[in-house]
Amino acid sequence: MANDGVSDDFNARIKRGDIDAFHTLYTESFNRLRIYAQQFVYDYQEAEDIVQDSFYALWSNLRFYNPKYNIHNYLMQIVKNNCYNYLHSLKIHDEHRDKIVEALIFSGMSDGGPDDDVTLRLRRALAELPERGRAILLEHVLHGKKIKVIAEEMNVAESTVKTHLKRVMQILRSRLCFILFGL
Repeated sequence: MANDGVSDDFNARIKRGDIDAFHTLYTESFNRLRIYAQQFVYDYQEAEDIVQDSFYALWSNLRFYNPKYNIHNYLMQIVKNNCYNYLHSLKIHDEHRDKIVEALIFSGMSDGGPDDDVTLRLRRALAELPERGRAILLEHVLHGKKIKVIAEEMNVAESTVKTHLKRVMQILRSRLCFILFGL
């Protein structure tokens, strides 16, 4: 493998756990790797955390590093994988928030209760949704209908139903952030 200006000796020192070599790697690579990570996650602090975690992962798992490979490229691959893992966790988090919004809609349909303010805000948010999107959302959440069934009933493509659902969920997430995030 080409080492792109990194000596085999430097890679071997990293493999052996040489703290001075690791410090050099850190000081020479951190900013470049943070910029690289930021291109994935669009968040300066999160990018810094990902790079820190990547250095830690390298140090903790030196037994897996083959010094024939360029340490900078190897570390960049760790950063890239950690960025993908972070983005995947955001997707899971968004899906979890969608489930919370669905639960609010479902529970907010009954009258009375200790959370009258939440129910009122939910009803207002639902009333402000585009008519078709609201109808699709209610069919999906309240009546438990599958996207395919809704599409057939409305005589539209499944992708249209998915698009409407995605849009109304984005609107509801933004309007109901006071519940989701305690704002």
